[in-house]
Amino acid sequence: MKRWLSLAAIVVLAMALVIGAACGGGGEEEEEGVTELKLGIGIPLTGIYGAAVGLPVKYGYEMGAEKIGVFEVAGEQYRWNFIFEDNLFSSQGGYSSAMKFIHEYHVDFMDQVGADAGLAVQSICEELGMILITSTCDFTDFTPDRPHFFQTSATWSIHVPVFFDWLTAEHPEVHRVACILGDDRTGHSLGDALAASADYYGLEIVIEEYVVVGAADPLPFANKIMDREPDLYVGTVDIYDLMVAMGYEGLAASSYWTETGPEQVGWEKVEGYLLFLPSAVGEVWDEVPAFREEYIDRYGMEFNPGAFYAANMAYVMTNVLKQAGTVDDVDKIIETMETESFDTLVGPIGYGLEELNGIGHVAIYPTPIMQVVGEDQYELLAYYSPEETEAIAVAVFK
Repeated sequence: MKRWLSLAAIVVLAMALVIGAACGGGGEEEEEGVTELKLGIGIPLTGIYGAAVGLPVKYGYEMGAEKIGVFEVAGEQYRWNFIFEDNLFSSQGGYSSAMKFIHEYHVDFMDQVGADAGLAVQSICEELGMILITSTCDFTDFTPDRPHFFQTSATWSIHVPVFFDWLTAEHPEVHRVACILGDDRTGHSLGDALAASADYYGLEIVIEEYVVVGAADPLPFANKIMDREPDLYVGTVDIYDLMVAMGYEGLAASSYWTETGPEQVGWEKVEGYLLFLPSAVGEVWDEVPAFREEYIDRYGMEFNPGAFYAANMAYVMTNVLKQAGTVDDVDKIIETMETESFDTLVGPIGYGLEELNGIGHVAIYPTPIMQVVGEDQYELLAYYSPEETEAIAVAVFK
C-alpha cells in the first residue's frame, strides 16, 4: 500500500533525530564584540512530523544563520543563537517548549512551528511583549489584539486564489474540482480557500475530503473522486497515481510539493503536475538553487518547503532588525515589520492582508505557478509578485 511518506525515509530521519538533533541548544561561545540573539524555535522532533517537518526546519534555520553570519544593527555586531525544543506540533507541546524558552533560555524572540503550537502560546508572548512568529496559521488568526504575533512562512490559503486566477484563464475547460487534504488546521484552511476561490471563479467543488496524514488508504479516495468526474484534482500523488490507472485524464495540482511522492510512484507518472505554493524546486530565484544543492549535499535530504521557509525566515528576521535599527525596542521592530519589506532568498517580502484581518502580519510571498516536466525538472508557467498575490487574495476573501 502506498503511503504519503516513505517508511524507509521516516525511519532514517527519525534515527537522525535521535542521534543528531537533541533538544535545546545555545552552547556556542560568543565572539568578542559580537552579541548573541536568542531565538527559541519550537518544532516537532518526534514521529512523522518530526522526520518530515522538524529536522528539515532545524537544518534550514541553521544553514540560513550560517550564511548570514555576523550582522550589524545600529553599529553593533550580532549573531543568531537558535535554540530548538520539541513542541510535538501541538498546543501542549507549544506551551511546554515556550516555558523552557522563557524561563530557562531567556530568549529574545520565539518561533512556534505549527498553528496549534503558535496559537497556544500567543497570549503568553503578548503578555511578555515578545515577538512570536509562526507557520501554518490562516490569515484570520492574526487580529488587532495580537500585535506581537506574525506569520513569517508562506500562508497556504492566500496562494490558492492566485492559482485559480491563473487556472481559469489558462484552462477554461476546468469546471469541477476534487480535493483531498490533511485533517489539520492547515488542511481545513486550504479547504476553505479552495471553496472560496471556486465560488469566486465560478467552479464547483465536487469532493472535499480530509484525511490523517500518513494513515489513509488512497484507493477509496481515488474511487470516490473518479465517480465525480472532476477536471482538476488537488492532493497527493499516491491518489493521483491510482486515478490515472483508472483512466483519469484531467489536471492535478499540489499545495505542498515534496519529491518523496514522485520517487515512490515514478516521475514519469507525475509529469504535468501543477505546483502553486512557493517552493525551492526549479530555477525561479537566483539564490535558491545553489542554497538547495548545498543543503542536499550537507544533510543528505530534500530541501523541502519546511526547510525552505525556515531558511528564509532567518533572512527575514535578520533584515527586520537591521532595518529597525534596534534589537530590543519591540514597538519599533513591530512598526518596521508592519511597514517595510525585507530582502530574502525569494526577493523582497513584507507583511500584509490588513484589509482582511485588520492588522496584516502575514508574510506575502510571490506565487510561482510551476509544472513538473521530468525527473527533478520544472517549468515556470507564471509568476505573480507579492503585490499581485495579495491583491488577488483580498479580492477573493473580502
